Amino acid sequence: MSARKRYKPRNPDSIKLKMQPWKIHALFAPLIAIIEQLEQQGTKDVASDGTAIFRDRNDGHWYDSFVAITGVCEAFEIHERRSGASIGMEPLRQLANKLKYDMPVFSSDTQACRECFHRMRTAALEMTAGYARDLVRDTQIQEQLQEVA
Repeated sequence: MSARKRYKPRNPDSIKLKMQPWKIHALFAPLIAIIEQLEQQGTKDVASDGTAIFRDRNDGHWYDSFVAITGVCEAFEIHERRSGASIGMEPLRQLANKLKYDMPVFSSDTQACRECFHRMRTAALEMTAGYARDLVRDTQIQEQLQEVA
């Protein structure tokens, strides 16, 4: 008679994002698509009021590029404060501002963003799903508090 090890289901929140590549893809694919469009076509999509927008291929909806990029920056800046990591979100913030104020975007800007994406991705791969979810929630809370203030 052989002894069997009792099955214990894993807590999904404790699984690192490197084991869930679809979540990493969902985060970075829209950002990379914005950069690729700027690099390949030299254009950006805009709403009728002139707001820079992008289409998320995951859900098919259009989003304000400045708001989306700023939200991602804020989440990673919270991570920087909590972990002591230095990711350096300045290139992405500069891109967001250039898109918002309809300023020219140069290849040096997109290259700096790609380097920033690499640092962000390296950090994200080591995050657990629960930690990443909490970062998103805390970023949303921070944004709501800023709206009230």
